[in-house]
Amino acid sequence: MDIKQLSYFMAVAREESFSRAAEKLGVSQPTLSAAVKKMEEELCVRLFYSFNRKQLLTDEGTRLMEGALKIIETYQETVENVTNFSETSSGIVKLGLSPLFGACFFGDILPNFSEAYPNIKINIIEDGAKKIDELVEKGEVDIAVTLSASRPPSFDCCHFSTQRNVALLHKSHPLSNAEVLTVAELKDEHFAIFNQDFILHHQIIAACHAAGFRPKIAVLSSQWDFMVEIVSCNRGVSILPKPVLDKHPSPNIKCIPLSDCMKYWDIVLAWNKQKYMTKACRIFLQYLQKNLPEDDL
Repeated sequence: MDIKQLSYFMAVAREESFSRAAEKLGVSQPTLSAAVKKMEEELCVRLFYSFNRKQLLTDEGTRLMEGALKIIETYQETVENVTNFSETSSGIVKLGLSPLFGACFFGDILPNFSEAYPNIKINIIEDGAKKIDELVEKGEVDIAVTLSASRPPSFDCCHFSTQRNVALLHKSHPLSNAEVLTVAELKDEHFAIFNQDFILHHQIIAACHAAGFRPKIAVLSSQWDFMVEIVSCNRGVSILPKPVLDKHPSPNIKCIPLSDCMKYWDIVLAWNKQKYMTKACRIFLQYLQKNLPEDDL
């Protein structure tokens, strides 16, 4: 059993499918199946069983997975330790974030980082926070910029920024001159909010339920600028982080701070602590921690 066989085995375990794992690895499915079968013959155990069209780990497979993670991490660390690495060396960081975070915070951070470390490339993967969390769990995203929320024990995280949420109302709305609002005061409105792939969606829905009402949804979208346009046309209200409107103000929209459970937008940097973090990733994480946006408390 060698490192390549272990990596094949781990890919099948993560994808729960020989075909998807083969596609990820860039090998044929028969090659992958043969490698796993050879491991099973060498160990005299069965590593996977089929259930509901998925390849799931047996007890023996689970124990092998636990050991394989340690072996692969030790192997990667050993290879890296014998390779001369400096800040001018090349590296790739897979950064997961929603378009909203990019619009709010990364217009300056990424160009400045690239100027300081020109040979470390940042590959951005944009999606909702829940989808990004899944990619972090699978090891397909190195560092995620996401909202503070309950996550599996495999995650580690640190503070990135705390910003205020605001209610977006058309300037002609009866509540547009209020100094602050609560979610309860929006119970009769039609909401334009992020779709279910975004943690902010679930936080808004939960806040509405806590305030005693089920929100009427006008629009579910993955695009914050579309939600802003809905409010600008006086076809609904929204709840978005204040930095969005600070950077992209609209003359037809009033932003009213919220004073209840939706008052703050707590953002964290998250990563899978079970996955080995390369030096390029560590340099980028340290850079972010030294260049945090100012909190709005």
